[in-house]
Formats: sequence, structure tokens, C-alpha cells
Amino acid sequence: MTSRTGARAAAPAARRSVAREAPPAASRGRALSIRWIATALTVLLTATAVLSVAFVAERNARQALWRETETRTLLLARNLALTSTGALLSDFPELTLQPVVKEILARQSELAFATVVNHRGVIQGDADPRRLGTAFAGPPDLAPVTDAGALADGERLGADERLLVARVPVRQGGGEVIGTAYVGLRRDYIERTLAASRRQQGLVVLGLVLFGMAAAFLLMSQLLRPVGALRQGLERIGRGDLDTPIRLRDRTELGLLADAVDEMAGALKHAQVEMVERERLAYEIDLARQIQQSLLPSESYELGPFRIRGDHREAAEVGGDYFDVLRLSDGRVGIAIADVAGKGLGGCLVMSMLSALLRALRDVCTSPADMLVTLDQRLSESLRPGEFVTMFYGVLDPGSGRLTWASAGHNPLLVWRRASGRVETLPSRGIPLAAIRGGAIWRTLEDAELVLAPGDVAVQYTDGYTEAFAADGRAQFGLERIREIVTRTAAKGGDAVLRELAGALTAWKGGIPPSDDETLLVVSAEGARWSVTDDGRGEEGRSAAQVALALLERAEADGERLEIPARLDLLLPALRSWLEGLGLMRGLDSTDAELLASALYEVCANVVEHGYGGDVRRTFDLWWLDPRGIGMEIPGDEGDVRTGQRRYGCFVLRDDAAPFRPEQWHESDFADPGTRRRGRGIGLDIIHRVMREVSYQPDTPRGNLTLLVFGPRLRATSKEGAST
Repeated sequence: MTSRTGARAAAPAARRSVAREAPPAASRGRALSIRWIATALTVLLTATAVLSVAFVAERNARQALWRETETRTLLLARNLALTSTGALLSDFPELTLQPVVKEILARQSELAFATVVNHRGVIQGDADPRRLGTAFAGPPDLAPVTDAGALADGERLGADERLLVARVPVRQGGGEVIGTAYVGLRRDYIERTLAASRRQQGLVVLGLVLFGMAAAFLLMSQLLRPVGALRQGLERIGRGDLDTPIRLRDRTELGLLADAVDEMAGALKHAQVEMVERERLAYEIDLARQIQQSLLPSESYELGPFRIRGDHREAAEVGGDYFDVLRLSDGRVGIAIADVAGKGLGGCLVMSMLSALLRALRDVCTSPADMLVTLDQRLSESLRPGEFVTMFYGVLDPGSGRLTWASAGHNPLLVWRRASGRVETLPSRGIPLAAIRGGAIWRTLEDAELVLAPGDVAVQYTDGYTEAFAADGRAQFGLERIREIVTRTAAKGGDAVLRELAGALTAWKGGIPPSDDETLLVVSAEGARWSVTDDGRGEEGRSAAQVALALLERAEADGERLEIPARLDLLLPALRSWLEGLGLMRGLDSTDAELLASALYEVCANVVEHGYGGDVRRTFDLWWLDPRGIGMEIPGDEGDVRTGQRRYGCFVLRDDAAPFRPEQWHESDFADPGTRRRGRGIGLDIIHRVMREVSYQPDTPRGNLTLLVFGPRLRATSKEGAST
């Protein structure tokens, strides 16, 4: 413990020294120059813009050149047709047309051919004299040019991959077609023209890019000159030098950035001092929280048939609520829950003081009220006026289930009774500890007593539960809501109560952190928990009668039944034979087997003698239910170490006799010699000592029902009772 505390104490100093030391220089790769990056981006953007413009210009030029070429070709074909009108009407048209065609081809080198044919398709005019008089065969598969503009009647304009061909009819004066003029233009003429244009554009683009690169480099060098000074200043700050300012005369945003960095360095220097102080305070608060957690129970307590568990959630890093379970020297156990006025570190210190006093006085004070009066005297000496503590303190006897308690201004104690299924509210008129000085508290305190029967659950809590506001801030959780949850869940045991209350409070607040410390303490008399699985025949019982009826229905379906005649002479042999057939006797030693048979005999004999009045004509039923088939848990029953079979479960007895009222029976005092001399009337004592739990439900719709749980813990008690 000392070494851990010393190590924790050294932590803040270590953190402070680390904060002042300069961090080691990180290894860096070669940095890229911003001026080159900015220059490259500028050139890239400039080139992209110029190339985009050039691309659009070239596309538009291509389209314009193509339209001009189509128009020109069509005009050439029309002129040739007009020239050919008179020639085709003469006797020798070739003498006129051949020179004209040759002249056209000589002037227009981009033309592939120019030909005139008569109405029969015979060539009358061509640059090649050998083709004169032959049939004309034009380029096949010419696709019509749809955007050629308006064409006259009979005119055609088509194109393939190599040629653009115009066809114009030759008409005489009356409009009669006497021939056709053909003009073909090579399409590569357009590509050559565009290639020359692209070369010129490339030179222009290259010039613009070079100019942009030089201009961008010079401009960025001038604008980014302060970056070096900023980098050096930031590196000094990174090494821990917060006193040297960045001296930069610049009217751009970089100058403002340098001023902001200087201000940041001053703020960092101030924050560094505050951080060291906060770390020191955080360490001290964390240490206080660890101490507080060490004072609170970290697990539930198993005390015979009783189980005690608690839950604590602080509103701040540390809280002022407190609960504890204290083992006393006489075998009893002290149960405490307290709420210090205020929270945080002050409440934690008072809580620690209260814990120390409680542990020192637990075996000195004679009663809970005496304990609270003594605590009031001690705390009044230390607490300032206005500081007080509400506290509940009780002493539980695990053997008898008797809880003696007193409350100094704390919340009412809630006790759920399994027999009735209702919650009792037990308030106190005591005043808080140290609220009124001078010993006034002893006149308001008194010791109260209650007995926790098997299955009962006692719940104590702080005002962090009752006064917790909903998410909308309009309503508090309240005592009635706690009572309702305890009533609904206590039949499932103390763990269910603890879990349901904590979950309901969290849901009520809607995820809002607690405004006050929330502490809960649950004491439960754990017996067998009877339940029926969800198969449509019942659910976990809300009352003992409902549980008994559900188990009877399950017993009739799945249990091992014995029909018993109302004859005492046949009763014990029948029970022993039935138990041996179930295999229960094989798992027990001779004493335990005899005790089990005797306890069942006493139950059945009471029915025969007192219920049926010795009427041998009547019968009643007894069933055995294996716990694995009915969803029943018996704490401590791990089963046979060799076979893994659980030897303990539930007996269900149903009869139609006159009902027996359990409040008529009281446990016998075997220390009384008169009880020993009497020798009779102890049958119910045998039953209750042998069985783990006994539940008798008279006058149900199915008759009188008796449930008997045979378990290992009370079996040991039964041995003690038998020997007594």
C-alpha cells in the first residue's frame, strides 16, 4: 500500500518536469517548397485554361472550315454545271469541257476530280482524255451530308472517309436535265489546314506557360517570404521556447498569423502553469475517490440466509453518500447508509470521518440508537454549523432474521413481505446527526425491531433517488415510484430490486448525469426462488398463492406423483418406497434420508389426523418437482459431484381437508425442559428445520397447497435441530 501511494504521489511531479522539458526533435523528411508547389499549380492552371481555349477554338474552326468547304465544293459543282450547259448541246462537248475541267483542277489542288456526264451517264468532260466517252462510276456508299444547307432540286452532297462529292444537274433553258456535273474534294485538306493551325497554337501556349511559370515563381517568392520566419517561430514553440516572439513585418494575413502565434505562445505559457495545477488537483481528487471506493463494500455479503448488496453512484468525482456492512463480534452484522449534506471533496471527507467512527464504535455501542447518539456527539465536535448527516443504522441477527434499527432523519425504510406481497413503509422521527448541538438527538431516537421472514426484502436509499428530476425537470422520482418498483420486482430477489431501481432511475433522468449522489442498500432473506417458465401456464409469481397454483399445475404435468391414502400405518412405508424410487435416498446419508422421510411423514400425518379426522376413505396427492424442470434456483445446490444430478427440489402437496392457519404455530423452545418432557407437538419444528423453505396456502381454488423446498443449507440446520 505504501509503495503504490508513493508512486502515485510522484506522478504530478513527473508530469510537471516533462511539461517543462523540450520534446525531442522529431525526424523530418525533406520538405517541399511552397513556392514551387504554388508555381506548379499556377502553371498547371494556366496551361489547362489555355489548352481548353485552344481545344474549343480548334473545334469551332473545324466546324467552320467544314461548312466552308461544303459550300465551296457545291459552288464549284454549280459553276461547272452552268458552264457545261452550252457545251453539252454542241456536237463536240469534250472540246469545251476538258480545258475547263483541267483549269479547275489546276487552280484547286485540294480537288480529287471534276467530271461532266451527259444524260446517259457518259463522260463528256474530264481531266483524263482516256475517260472521255466512257460510263461514269462515282465513289460508292456516299453518305448524304445532312447539314449542307439548302440544296436545289436534283442536287446532292455526299461524303465518305476520303472524299466530299457534290452533284449538280446540268439543265437547258426549259429546265430539262441534259447532264450532271460532279466535283470531289479530298477531306485530308481539312486535316492539313488544322494541323498548321495547331502548330501555331502550340507555340502560343508554350510561350504563355513559360511566361506564367516565371511570373508565378516571382510572385510566390515575394508573397511567401514570411513563411520561413513563421516556421522557425513555430519550431521554437515546439521546443518549449515560449518567450521569443516572431519578428515579422508583413501587412498580409501572414503578418496577422505571426501576431496570432505570438499570442498563442503567451496563452500556452499561462495554460502550462494552470495545467500543472489542474493535474495536481485531479490527482488529489482521484486519490480521494480511490479512498472513498475503498471504504464502500465492493461485493455483496452472504450471511446465512441473508444477502446484502449495495450500489453507489456519485454526482461529482467524489461523493458524500455512504453505506457499509460491518460484522460485529457477537455474530450479528451492522448495516449503515448515510447522506452527508453536500457533495464533492467536502462530503467525501465527512464520509471518511463517519466510516472511521462507525468502525471504531461498532462493538462499543449497545444499540443502533446508542450508535447514532454517539456519532452525533463526535461529529458535532468536528462539523461546522449547517453541516449535518442523515443516517440509518441497523443490526441484523442472521440466525433469527431480527433487524433492530434506528434512523437519524434518513428516508423511510421499505420492507416487502413475501407472505402478503405488499411493501411496508417504516419512517423515523429522529433528527439528522450534528443538526442540533447539545445532545438533543437522544430525545428523538428509538430502537425499532422487525423480523425478515424468508423471501422478504428490505430497501434503504438516499435522497439521490427520491429527489432525482426527470429529463424535463418537472417531476421527481419520488417515494411512491420506488415502492411500486419494489412491489413489482421483490419476488425475484434482492438483485432484481437493485437492478430494476438503478435502471428505472437512469431511464427517468434520460441520460442526464446525477445532480446528487445515488446510493441504494438492499437486504433480502434469500430462499428458493420459485418460478414457472413462460409456456403459457404462468409467470414468476407475484404472491405466494399464485406461485403455489402455478407449481401445482406444473407438478400435474411434469412431476412425479404419489397418491396417499389417509392411513397412518401405510404412510411412512409408502413415502420411503416412493423416495427410493425417485433416487433421492441414494444421494443422502442415512441420517439425512431419515430426516427427509420424517419431515414428509409429519406433513402428511397432519393432513390425515387433523384435516381428514382419520377418514381412511379419503386420499391426497404429493408430487416431486426437479428444479431443472421448473426454473427454480436453490443457492448452494451444486449437485452430486459424481453424477452432476441435483438432489434437491420442491415437494407439492394438495389436500381437500379443513385448512390449517400457519399463524397458530410458533417455533418450540428446545432449551425448555418442558418441551423435552412433552415429546409431542414438535412435528412442525421438524418440518421447518429439515426443509429449506415451507409455504402453506390454504383455501386456494384447488384446495390446500403446501410447498416444501429441500435444500442443503437448512439440511445442515436440521441436523443440529435433530441432535438438540
